[in-house]
Amino acid sequence: MIRRRGSRGPQPAPVRCGDGRHAMRTARMVLYIPRDRLDVEIGAAAGADPDAQRWFGWIADTFVTPETATHLLGIYDRNRAERLRAFPRAMRRELMRPVELPGPTEEQRLLAVIPATGLVAGMSSLTPFDGGAIGVWLAPAFRGQGLGAELVAATARFGHEHLGLKSVRAGTETANRRCRGALSAAGFVPYDGPARHTLPDGRVVDSAWYRHDAADTAHCAAVVQGAVTRA
Repeated sequence: MIRRRGSRGPQPAPVRCGDGRHAMRTARMVLYIPRDRLDVEIGAAAGADPDAQRWFGWIADTFVTPETATHLLGIYDRNRAERLRAFPRAMRRELMRPVELPGPTEEQRLLAVIPATGLVAGMSSLTPFDGGAIGVWLAPAFRGQGLGAELVAATARFGHEHLGLKSVRAGTETANRRCRGALSAAGFVPYDGPARHTLPDGRVVDSAWYRHDAADTAHCAAVVQGAVTRA
């Protein structure tokens, strides 16, 4: 079991849905909705390096420096408190602040953790209101191991089996063979979409589009519990 250290002592990382929050397992990872700002920042750090930004084009002032990313990605269950001491006290308080549950139409993000070490392998996102659009990224140390396809497949399953989405889709630059391979390996099929796409940093790229359909869909307990919590 993964254990997380916070202000109230070690807490087990969720491995199943509950309390309005989603969680799921894959063959090599545990995925769950971020619980505090530290989870969010580590997830962002996984995709902050130049190789990832070549494809994502996030706006520069929205992601962490390479030095901070390296520090964040070195945080795991047993050294959480020790690594947090490197930040000023006010920042530590902010990083430990719980994050609110996303609403049913808001972007959902899943932190991907390796159970054996507690290290964050990457993060995925799914936006229900945008036709089930998904995005995935892996930390540099976990690329080239087949985890991309595993994370893509898990995010599709999350949309179908947890959020009740009949179809999910993903777009990528046509030159991004690694991403296109992961999508194909996860069972996504090409479909006609816009030939060009504008990244957040303003670059316009040639685009390839994929989708994944499900014969059956479902809503997990977290959706019901979340609706009750917000009622």
